[in-house]
Amino acid sequence: MPLHRAVGCDTTGCLALYLAAPQLGRDAAQFAAVRAGWSITAGGLTSWCPCCARGGLPVLERGDCPVCTGSTFSREDAEVCHHCGHTTAHPADAYDDEDQEPGEQLHAVEADR
Repeated sequence: MPLHRAVGCDTTGCLALYLAAPQLGRDAAQFAAVRAGWSITAGGLTSWCPCCARGGLPVLERGDCPVCTGSTFSREDAEVCHHCGHTTAHPADAYDDEDQEPGEQLHAVEADR
């Protein structure tokens, strides 16, 4: 199992984490967190998640958000983080209608083209 570098929020009671890709070093992980909306002071001495940096509520429950590991909810088109508001689009090939047979799904996709 690969190890991930993480950036944690320094706000008291906030559970936010930014998990960087396993191949990234310390500086690259901090740079990736900043690109994702984290506020990190020089040298990485203090870090705030996007929620706390803008004065919002801290992350109080963990979930699947790739930016702050906060909880998410599903909309028709994407997963949205309760805390930082980051949206992750659903895969284009996902098909939610379980009532159709696989052959019917294929014909529906081909008809859309």
